[in-house]
Amino acid sequence: MSEHTLVDIQPTPNVLLALTRTPITPLDALCELIDNAIDSFRAAELEGVNTAVRQVFLEIPGQSEVNRGEGILRVRDTGLGLTENQVADALRAGYSSKNAFDTLGLFGMGFNIATGKLGRVTKLTSARREDDYALEVVVDLPRLMEQGTFEVPARRIAKPHGFERGTIVEVRDWWPTGDPNNAFIRKLAGMSKTVVRRELARRYATLMRGEDGTPARILVNNDPEPAFEHCVWDKSRFVERAGYGRIPARIDFDEQLSSSYRCLRDGTLMPGDAPCPRCGARDVREITERVWGWVGIQRYDDPNDFGIDLIRNGRAIRIGEKPAFFDYTDEVTKRSEKEYPVDQQYGRIVGEVHLDHVPVDFSKQDFQRTSDEWHNALAFLRGGSLLPGKWSAGQRNDSPVSRLFQGYRKVRNFGRADMYMGRYNPARQKAERIPRETERELLERFQAREPGYYEDTRWWEYVESAADKPLEELPECPECGYQNAPGAEVCEDCAHVLQPKPCVSETCECILPLSALECPQCGASQVPTVVAPWACTFCATVNDGDEPACMQCRRRSGAPHPADAAALDEDSAEEADLAVTALSVDLVRGGSSAPVDVSVRLVSRPIVPTYGADAVPVVAHKALRKITVYVDPGHSAFADLGLRLEDAVAAEVAHFIYDSHSSLTGARGHATANLMTQVLRRAWPDRISEAPEGVRSDIAALFSLIVDRLAGTGEVADFYTELSVDEQRRLADNMLSSGVTMTDFAGLIGGGDYLRYADFPVLVRFFGKYPHVWFGGQVWEDVWPGDEMGLAMAEGLRQELTDKYLRCLEDCASYLRYQSPERLLVVRAKAALDYLSGKLR
Repeated sequence: MSEHTLVDIQPTPNVLLALTRTPITPLDALCELIDNAIDSFRAAELEGVNTAVRQVFLEIPGQSEVNRGEGILRVRDTGLGLTENQVADALRAGYSSKNAFDTLGLFGMGFNIATGKLGRVTKLTSARREDDYALEVVVDLPRLMEQGTFEVPARRIAKPHGFERGTIVEVRDWWPTGDPNNAFIRKLAGMSKTVVRRELARRYATLMRGEDGTPARILVNNDPEPAFEHCVWDKSRFVERAGYGRIPARIDFDEQLSSSYRCLRDGTLMPGDAPCPRCGARDVREITERVWGWVGIQRYDDPNDFGIDLIRNGRAIRIGEKPAFFDYTDEVTKRSEKEYPVDQQYGRIVGEVHLDHVPVDFSKQDFQRTSDEWHNALAFLRGGSLLPGKWSAGQRNDSPVSRLFQGYRKVRNFGRADMYMGRYNPARQKAERIPRETERELLERFQAREPGYYEDTRWWEYVESAADKPLEELPECPECGYQNAPGAEVCEDCAHVLQPKPCVSETCECILPLSALECPQCGASQVPTVVAPWACTFCATVNDGDEPACMQCRRRSGAPHPADAAALDEDSAEEADLAVTALSVDLVRGGSSAPVDVSVRLVSRPIVPTYGADAVPVVAHKALRKITVYVDPGHSAFADLGLRLEDAVAAEVAHFIYDSHSSLTGARGHATANLMTQVLRRAWPDRISEAPEGVRSDIAALFSLIVDRLAGTGEVADFYTELSVDEQRRLADNMLSSGVTMTDFAGLIGGGDYLRYADFPVLVRFFGKYPHVWFGGQVWEDVWPGDEMGLAMAEGLRQELTDKYLRCLEDCASYLRYQSPERLLVVRAKAALDYLSGKLR
């Protein structure tokens, strides 16, 4: 036996099957196949062959076809076609002849992953113009596994009719029921083709617009879709800010940050003339870290539809990226906080940024955010904190994103000041926001590329005229043409009646001005006689005496006002836990307030103080040394804003005490907020927890309960590999400090029980990654929407459900970041905690 033995390390076909378990979406799979087509166009350009239009044709089967086990998914391009060696390389898992900087394919596994997830059998047909034949290769995954070999035959066949050059990929034979990939093709087939076209038009927008030269067309079932375009203000528009001058609504840039020599095969930094230390290749090129594109202000704002598209070689890797640009991570504490939007939930900063040199992960879901290239690009694009209060003395952030933030973060001034569309409201004598319905109509006309709306001309009219008071109409006399003063009833020139009414007398035909009190011809009074009128206590409408109910609000005659004590007593019940006897607080100039008895009643209906007004959370009725507070516990102030019943009652009691001591008005410290603090402390000391530790312990208890219900699920075990190095290190520290030995690590991680030792933000990230695991009784009682209502509607409902719970979890996580959280964080955290606890199964 020789000293050296060759060991065959060629993987088995099971590797291909394992690749089909890679977690990507159906649209991601389509993009992998499109990427190869786009790369073929680039290869053609390198060989000096170019076409006027580069085209990719996608044929997606219908849902009924897939349900019957029929149909084909086909992707065809008009590239140069492949040689036999290139066909073999394209099908070889992990092989890539592409360089790491100029192409989209990159890793050589995208083709295997995409086709393997879609179906069991893939046929690749490719032809070159100079050949009189086409190449055909069929990859049958079940057969390969049965044979235990990677070998598949490549046949030369006659070129199909009308197919002179290019490549066709066809996938069929869908995975059977019970296989993890069974639902993959069903989801794709069930998606609206309009949605698919629009998604692809967004991901490949810059390629489809031809920003790199020749435009590309992507047709889905023979229907094209124009390239997506952001609805942004023209770069000529601007706002002015003190210290910054003019800040344009769109900032273009093309910056070369640095350059280095890199291996073309895998992007490794090359040490001089030596071969690549990773792959041994000697193919080297000077790579420039070039960041180019634009950021700008969307013409409308939206709670979700904003953020910056990050693009690599023409394909958007991240769409509407927000955390990288709008969340700030402190370098010392590593705590992250949201910086935009701050004043509201709506954002409007968008953009398209090309990062061709920044590496991406193997599935092209994200950029490698730990790489130097990524950090250098972000330093140029957004700099450090966007908030001037966090800048060092003498320094400021002049990055493109920061400039837009400083200029357009506020949207409270409708018109030119904040470049926000509005219209003048004569009743309120000021500008107000245009209706969302009008905004949606403008957007639809932009998307239809209507002149004036595609450009921002007609949109800008709403900005410039927002604060302009409209001209009052001058009534023109139809007899003499004289223009009268606004509101005139009679022409000032010829006395023609402009606002007429007939005389009330049936025998008189005289026409009188609208405000006339007496007819000059017959002498009849024009003031109608009202017999026994009654005024509604609610809306103040005067009704005829024989009317049993108000003509305006339909309340019965003689009924008390719905916010009066008599009416509220009928529809409420006493809340004894909040009642207080002889409550007294300290006054700022010494002594105590007069004792007051506090009674609280919970109302079972909305409390409307004035007809036509919105319902209010509380109404108080006061008497000598006694106050009764009526509270509507179903009001949104308690459900959505986090206001507590105790807070509402304490505010009314504090105001009552404040008014009772008018002699102290103006005295330092005599304020309702200070009085309210004392009321809370003295009235309900057992119900009010002022210590942050109380909220922290409640959040910790909720965290522990959630982990108990999630630990052991397969998704938790899978999620460990997605933790960052810092997160894994903190997790290990927590486990060791809890007495876990190193020998227990593998079991805890493999079984998912490691989550018990993770930080709360890790739990939040896990929810964002696998929200479906939490619902249907696993953690929350809400049911995860199924596909039976249609994929488009189901996806919308899932996203809405996910966003609602994710915001609550993030509020709890934000609270835990700070030792002494601000009041708003406390309120939001407690409201989120109440909501989440109430949704537990």
